[in-house]
Amino acid sequence: MTEKEFDLLYAVHKNKSIRDFDKETISNCEAAGLLKDGKVTVKGYEALKPYKVDNAIIMAAGRSRRCMPLSNYLPKGLFEIKGDTMVERQIKQLKDVGVNEIIIVVGYKKEKYFDMAKKYPGLIVIENTEWEEKNNTSSLYAAKDYLKNSYICCSDNWFAHNVYKEYVYDSYYAAKFSDEFINEDFAKSYDENGYIKELKRGGENGWYVIGESYWNRDFSSKFKELMIKEYYDPEMKYMLWDHFYAKHINELKMKVMQREEEDCKEFDTTEEIIEFYPGFKDFVEQFIAEEEMENQTIRLNYLSNYADTKSYSVVATEQFTGRLHVNENLFKPSPKCMEVLHNATYEDVMLYDLSREDDLAVEVSKREGIGTDHILIHSGSSDVIKTIMTLVLNKGDTVLISSPAWNYYKSVVELRMAKAAYYDVKPGESTYEFDVNGLREKARTITPRIIILTTPHNPTGAFLAQKDLETIIKENPASLVIVDEAYLGFGPKKYDVVHLLNTYSNVVFSRTFSKLYGLAGVRVGYGICNPMAKQVFRLDVNPFRVNNISRKMAIAALQDQTYYDQLLSDITASRNFFIAEMNKLPGVKAFESNANFVFIHFVDIDTQALKDYLQKNGYLVRLWTEGSHLAMRVTLDRKEVMEKVIELIKNFISK
Repeated sequence: MTEKEFDLLYAVHKNKSIRDFDKETISNCEAAGLLKDGKVTVKGYEALKPYKVDNAIIMAAGRSRRCMPLSNYLPKGLFEIKGDTMVERQIKQLKDVGVNEIIIVVGYKKEKYFDMAKKYPGLIVIENTEWEEKNNTSSLYAAKDYLKNSYICCSDNWFAHNVYKEYVYDSYYAAKFSDEFINEDFAKSYDENGYIKELKRGGENGWYVIGESYWNRDFSSKFKELMIKEYYDPEMKYMLWDHFYAKHINELKMKVMQREEEDCKEFDTTEEIIEFYPGFKDFVEQFIAEEEMENQTIRLNYLSNYADTKSYSVVATEQFTGRLHVNENLFKPSPKCMEVLHNATYEDVMLYDLSREDDLAVEVSKREGIGTDHILIHSGSSDVIKTIMTLVLNKGDTVLISSPAWNYYKSVVELRMAKAAYYDVKPGESTYEFDVNGLREKARTITPRIIILTTPHNPTGAFLAQKDLETIIKENPASLVIVDEAYLGFGPKKYDVVHLLNTYSNVVFSRTFSKLYGLAGVRVGYGICNPMAKQVFRLDVNPFRVNNISRKMAIAALQDQTYYDQLLSDITASRNFFIAEMNKLPGVKAFESNANFVFIHFVDIDTQALKDYLQKNGYLVRLWTEGSHLAMRVTLDRKEVMEKVIELIKNFISK
């Protein structure tokens, strides 16, 4: 059916005048038996059936920090404007046109929506459990099984009149025209069929997207397929669905639905709502006394810069076994570490350590052959990295990070209002390899403030050769090079740290006791840098040392070399066994690793389903996006555990 024929049938269905339709379109519909005597026939309604709207999904999970302090009490979708909350107004408008299956995705203050839902029998409420650490793509992921012919709505949209219809011809995004520059997503160009070819931030004299969107079944199916494939890509954590659509705009066909200025309002702050509807101030005062609101607003203004910043968070995990997803050392620390706990004294607990030297720094100094003035003891390598980036980065600086990478780096970059750029770590024949030339070229182009080199690399297990590391440090004297060595010790390769620190002033090494030494729960690590840098980095460190017991456990670990030599032998044997067995399976490629995990590619195997299958059987693993495919990272446990994992993978593949 052509769009003109659809519009004609819909106009007749709605009892609207058809005098503006051309005679050819009317004749074609009558000849096809879709219209008769000025009415839509049974055949006509059959022809309309593929265009029937199945449902609407309203995203209402967000925190709306720019509406503080009111949003401290109430999610923005439940702000009341002209007699209705914004969400309820949309629910009523949808039901008025016959869209009765309405899904609302909640997160922040979800109980408020549960109370509202009691007024609307049949309203489907879904919880987005990832709303705090991810952007609104996670809400669509939570509701992915409902994506059909679907309206996609935001809880903070307010429509002056009902924009919804029960039949829609094609996928679209509502848009308004602006002849002045505004910082919104603009449809920059269109193909010959009117589909958007480019969606970019910022523009003028064009249409910017705002309000509802409609996805037909083809669009929903493709979006869902792409979203599932890439959901574990670290970039997805921060991605609005609009920007994910823009990323795949050649595969996801959508038109602009032109709206008038007054059709849709999208409110970012309470001030904008009051300007539109002064009566909103009365609604506010129901929740907050006017004086308290004014005072809190003054107190909380300093938080406004962080309104859209997402915090890094790990996946909540209750189980103690089968934890093959967070790279803990599952072989356990030295028993001598546990003896420290058993022999702890009252003084260890009740007194600050105010001695002249830090015993842990002294022990590290002995092992590394470098003075304690180079060693910064901290509560884990993540805090070493955060301290350095907090002091070094300024707003607008660029940090060069690997792709793929641990997403914590980017979260700190965004906290400092800086920008992330990326270099590649690519698969080779048997191992992953740093794209050193690409990294060097990117660094020459952007002159990053910081370059982060994770080696051994997470998640691939790749190791950057010393000569390449030194080249990068030497070629970028204006950049601070952070070498994250969290996985140091799981393989035989290591750097000549003394040489590099004596030769260059722009390099810092970050290490932890969480991985090889198995002390993740006691939170202790250290940085190695030149003495001047240490003095600066100490400005961001607690004036009292990392807790006494943690440091004593770390010292015990360093002194028990015999135990860790055997542990390394056991891990290496388990790793070699697991990689070899995995590579015997059809469609499976496990890469060599210098860490306590293995990175795996699968060909023609549903990796997401495999992850779910392993989880159902008690084993948690981590997925990463590699191009258009999912890859899997598996933390190593003892050989007997890995045998069970291999058997499960074999069973899954055989089915």
